[in-house]
Amino acid sequence: MMKNIIIKTRIILVVSFACLFGMTSCYEEPDGSQLFSAEDLTLSQTIAQDSRLSAFYSILQKCGYDKKISTYMKYTCFAPINEGVEPYIDSLYYDSNKNFPHNGIQESANWGGLSLAEKVSLMSDSLCEDLSKYHLSGETFMQMNISGATSCSTLITGRNVTVDIFRDGVYAGKTSLNGRSAIIDGDIETLNGVLHICTGLIPRSDRTVDDQMHAEGDFTIFHAALQLTGLDELLKIEKKDTAYNYTGTDRDGNALYCPTECLVKWTVFAETDEVFKANGINSFDDLKAKCAEWYGNPTWYDYVQEHGIQISTGDDYTNEWNVVHMFVAYHILRAGMPIDKIVYEYNSKTVSTWNLCFGYEPQEYFETMLPNTLMKIWETSPKTQKNLFINRYRRNNTMTEQLGTLGDDATHPIVFEGVPIDRSSSASVETLNGYIHRIKGILLYNQNAVSAQNERLRLDSSTFLYEIINNGIRFATSTEVSVMNSGGDGNRVAFDNAYFENIRCYNPGTLLRFNVMGAWRANNSDQFQGWNIYDFAIKLPHVPTGTYELRIVYPPMVRGGLMQFYLGNSSSQNSMIAQGIPFDACADPTIEGNVMGCERILEEYATDESGAQYATGSDFGVESDQRMHVRGYMRAPASFSRGGSNTVTDKLSYDPTDIYSAAKNVVGSTSCRSEWGYGTMMLRRIICTQRFEQGKDYWLRIKNLVDNEELGWSFDFIEFCPVSIANSSSTMKEDWY
Repeated sequence: MMKNIIIKTRIILVVSFACLFGMTSCYEEPDGSQLFSAEDLTLSQTIAQDSRLSAFYSILQKCGYDKKISTYMKYTCFAPINEGVEPYIDSLYYDSNKNFPHNGIQESANWGGLSLAEKVSLMSDSLCEDLSKYHLSGETFMQMNISGATSCSTLITGRNVTVDIFRDGVYAGKTSLNGRSAIIDGDIETLNGVLHICTGLIPRSDRTVDDQMHAEGDFTIFHAALQLTGLDELLKIEKKDTAYNYTGTDRDGNALYCPTECLVKWTVFAETDEVFKANGINSFDDLKAKCAEWYGNPTWYDYVQEHGIQISTGDDYTNEWNVVHMFVAYHILRAGMPIDKIVYEYNSKTVSTWNLCFGYEPQEYFETMLPNTLMKIWETSPKTQKNLFINRYRRNNTMTEQLGTLGDDATHPIVFEGVPIDRSSSASVETLNGYIHRIKGILLYNQNAVSAQNERLRLDSSTFLYEIINNGIRFATSTEVSVMNSGGDGNRVAFDNAYFENIRCYNPGTLLRFNVMGAWRANNSDQFQGWNIYDFAIKLPHVPTGTYELRIVYPPMVRGGLMQFYLGNSSSQNSMIAQGIPFDACADPTIEGNVMGCERILEEYATDESGAQYATGSDFGVESDQRMHVRGYMRAPASFSRGGSNTVTDKLSYDPTDIYSAAKNVVGSTSCRSEWGYGTMMLRRIICTQRFEQGKDYWLRIKNLVDNEELGWSFDFIEFCPVSIANSSSTMKEDWY
């Protein structure tokens, strides 16, 4: 009977944690009279009966979490043995780097002589709650499903535990938690979850990014530059001041999870002293001299050229156009991401919804603190090596000479390998408000970085709406969000209209929703969407100056909206200029092929001697692609499928004697480019073709023109495609991916 209650992990490991409902909720004790034998125990009961775990159980009791893990909600619990609890509590008590004494532990003149139980009794309830939440998951998983380093969010919003394997030492081969605590007795199934007994409380940093970088000890040169620029003060911010009281539902009226606070987090990619020294930089003065070489005359930086900015090589490092300030600023992102959540990575958490097709490798773009600049992060071999590179420059990327493939390696040489992100154990550090990732080379915004962006830039909404990342929503599972939602609907998250810095809602009826990873027709298996009588604008990421096609991807659907796009250089409605005629995203599922702007890929058929039909020819959509493009439409990329429906993960081969050899395998596949029909296909709409300047802001306004609250919009990703690529007349064409 237990197997009917306990969540069994079959195909994947879901190790993401989620926020619990408030402590004021009522806890209903499980009634096991008809479902369980007398031997079946809850997590709370199992912990209470193990004498090795008495200190941790006392911590749970002090904050009421012993009751929380006695309910029907499912959990994974990492329970530390007593011998591992005391050293950690001692470290909190003696920690001198805190703004309040002893981290909330009552002072004792005889602390060293107290028993473990007495020490726990002096811990504040809030400290006990903090520790309890950090050792609990809203989902259940077994050790056997762990495959490599995985970042797991905890019940503390936005805080994570890294799960890995000890490679050597006394715990070699055992599961590692943050590289310090080891699971010594795992996979203990209980009535309402799984218990893993570990060697100690899981260590975590409660320092801000700046403070933690100083504590690490191997960033002395970079940290000196960080402090002199004043950017260290920026990295102390932890959350927005606003509290949100919004309540939202889905179209069926089901209550959705709505964040009540907005955390602020940061990612810093930093060179260690060792990396600097390998490049001839042994002191801050050496770095300053190099910065003058790197940034003294940045002819490739369009923003600087367009505004006639004077670059400073002086000693006022707080000047944002000082060369040292520019160097440091390009290392900082406004989104705090663990190493395995920088891109949509193939791992035990995403395997069930993994939807990248035909060997496509995850590539994302993020805006940095250097004004109006992008950083590209590319993961090669996502299923095996998982190497992450910053600003990797592959010539002719997003173009191909082979119909239906990403192209031959010979025509896509690597010009700049990119700056490798160190993925070795403990190379990345989580802090109270972000992450520090060690890198293996010198990171610069230079000509290589700009040239690497001379391609079709596909910018996922979750990468520039950084609040989605910072608040544990990007790459969250529906189970995870359901726990945040007190066991309710977990498929979507609802937001207050004022939640996002880069969104302005002109109509208060605008509904903002985010579909978390699942069976969606969407890049990375998630998407930003909404409905109602919406009227809002999104600030677009900045791109290098040039003439681009601006595109948006969308799913044709019966409740697709009739909308008007506008573009302006500010969020003021008066600055907005309408782009083309109103756009109809509606599709009628009862009428074959009734999808605005799209043409079906047609084939010619013949009949054999038995009367069976067979295809005699097809251009696999090449001609119709051209006609659609003239009318302002494009098929969806072949690089992804509906989430969880991907059956074409391997790269396609190409036969030069048959130009359609690869293309015919795309057509009829599960990729969103090839599928036809309501509920399966995706399209792109070309909004405009115009010059975009790096030194200007651009806001895209989307307005519903119909008085129908059910009609929706989707903003999964946008594309900036240079016209030289979109309209190429050479042998190299924009690829289908």
